[in-house]
Amino acid sequence: MTLLTDEQLANIAHDYFLSKLNIAEISKKYNLSRYLIAKAIDEAENKGIVKISIYQSPKRAQNLERKFQSLFDLKEVYILEDKETKNQDNEMIVNFAAKQIQNYITSANVVGLTWGTLLRDIIDDFSTETRPDLTVVQLLGQVVNASKRKQPLIQHAADKFNAKSLTFPAPLYAIDPGLVKKIQQEPYYQYIEKYFSKLDLVFASIGTMQSLESGQFFMDHYADRLFTGIKKNQLAGIIFGRPYDIKGRFYSPIEPHISGISLSDILAVPDRFVIVKNRFKEDALLGALRSGVITHLITTSGIAERVLRKNEAL
Repeated sequence: MTLLTDEQLANIAHDYFLSKLNIAEISKKYNLSRYLIAKAIDEAENKGIVKISIYQSPKRAQNLERKFQSLFDLKEVYILEDKETKNQDNEMIVNFAAKQIQNYITSANVVGLTWGTLLRDIIDDFSTETRPDLTVVQLLGQVVNASKRKQPLIQHAADKFNAKSLTFPAPLYAIDPGLVKKIQQEPYYQYIEKYFSKLDLVFASIGTMQSLESGQFFMDHYADRLFTGIKKNQLAGIIFGRPYDIKGRFYSPIEPHISGISLSDILAVPDRFVIVKNRFKEDALLGALRSGVITHLITTSGIAERVLRKNEAL
């Protein structure tokens, strides 16, 4: 057949699968025979340019969901039965979380988020909508020297909904608390702060101290000065930029060094989704659950069982 580039194959596949043009219409558009168009569609699939998946609702572990809801006073819990492989689990969590969160966004006017590779994957999985009444707000300052996938996702999320966005151009942490106070005096901060009290929904993942320590710049310039007098192995995880221990107690000395939304404003948000797909985060998830910061949880049965065992042991 006529040799077509991958880009041409992708364009033809886009017209066929997404734009819903028939083969005759595509044939006329590209001045190629219907036979060649049909072969191009097949080739796009064979080369992996087109990937077809059929969504099936995952099985939910309802007994575990009831236990978690009772133990941790959660509004909603979604615990999905583990699949056969880690990759299947990851895809299941991302797809399910995207659908559940987007359902909530439908009735929201102000949505807040921060950063993280898991959140980026979830946003990628959102269906595109047009929501000019929606505002997506960056809750915290920016992580220094983070990878592209960990950078704030505000504009990326806003683009999915053709919505407005508010970024927060400040560092996440400041050694000098006076700098945070000066930022809070800026008109821009005072403008964005008004949205913190209007949030209908926030969604987040949780981090571990190991993920924080993976940033060499943070370790060289911030770690010792922000965590004075505490051993890092005493901290179970990080959520909304705030470290906490396995009992759910936030490390309060760091609070004056954080640029962004206050903990009290976070706790005032009606719906606070947290998604966890890493099975090595049971300590971080248990501490976050005990803190009361989570109202809606999405995770897998394997992770949930590890959390319950840890909870019973402590």
